[in-house]
Amino acid sequence: MNDVKKHICPTCGGTLSVNVERQMYECPFCGVTFDYDYFREENVLDLAAQALTNNEFTSAGNAYDFMLEKEPNNFEALRGKALIAMDIPKIDDISSINLYSKVNYDAAYKEIDKAIESSKPQDREYFTTMKDIVDAGHEYVDEKAQLEIQKNERKKTRDHISELYSERDAIFIYTSARIRPKKAVMLTIVCYIILCLIIVLGYKYSTRNPYSKAEDLSKYEKQEATSTVVVPYVPAYNNSGDNIQEFINFSKYQEALEREEKRKKDYDEWEEKYKPSDANLICILSTVTIIYLSVVLILFVGGKRYNAEIAKIRAKEDEQLDKIKEREEKMAELKNKIKQGYNHLCELHPVDE
Repeated sequence: MNDVKKHICPTCGGTLSVNVERQMYECPFCGVTFDYDYFREENVLDLAAQALTNNEFTSAGNAYDFMLEKEPNNFEALRGKALIAMDIPKIDDISSINLYSKVNYDAAYKEIDKAIESSKPQDREYFTTMKDIVDAGHEYVDEKAQLEIQKNERKKTRDHISELYSERDAIFIYTSARIRPKKAVMLTIVCYIILCLIIVLGYKYSTRNPYSKAEDLSKYEKQEATSTVVVPYVPAYNNSGDNIQEFINFSKYQEALEREEKRKKDYDEWEEKYKPSDANLICILSTVTIIYLSVVLILFVGGKRYNAEIAKIRAKEDEQLDKIKEREEKMAELKNKIKQGYNHLCELHPVDE
């Protein structure tokens, strides 16, 4: 009677009782009845397998537990309990790499270890291989999590490099990657020469003699006549003996002549008093040169510093990339191990079609 009372209802999971008069098992919870033959060994395994296929893991687990009470080393029951612990309905699912991100490994290892310990000697290799597959899947999940962390770290490193490039490119000498050191030096020299020319021209312009431009006296002279009419020429002279007929307005000519004389005098006085010295120009150029070289040096040193920092971080990025490749290779090996393990399971115990 004690063994009979341990029968479990596959519908609701309640403990069945015996109706002696009707020679049947009854469920006091849901009212379902079963004849005595229902709980034969083959029927229990078939019902458990059907429940497992339908994802009715509680019912399947109860049936397998009932079977294991009668036969602790039953292969189908031990395997079924392991599948239930991994929350999968069939052994084929163990080959899916996506399974292992959802497995409860504590429960899975508990059932697989129990299967290894309780199974028959000829079945032990099967469950040992199953554990190796789960171990590989567990390691794959860990490797995948670490891979995501490393990829995120590498992305941060690449973002940092981009920021350094932007900061370095703000230094005009390093604006373009196409500007190599030799080209940068040539551009610096050309810019310096242009700057010096601008300074020299500006200096000459700002220190020019304001009285250097002479007045044009020819505009007061009469132009040659274009008419074909012949007019008798009668010369006329002033008190100084100038032929006044040669000028349009002789009085204005005289005034212009006086201005020109005064300009020449002012020109000579200015040259004597304010004549620019080449020493001043040299001093200006020297000062500008020192400032220019200082700025260029600061820019180059800053660019070199950024380049050194970028090279250092690039080396770090290369190391990260190598680690990522190693981890991806390890994950590929684990996937292959899972596949080979599943094939070995099929060889040890072919899957029913």
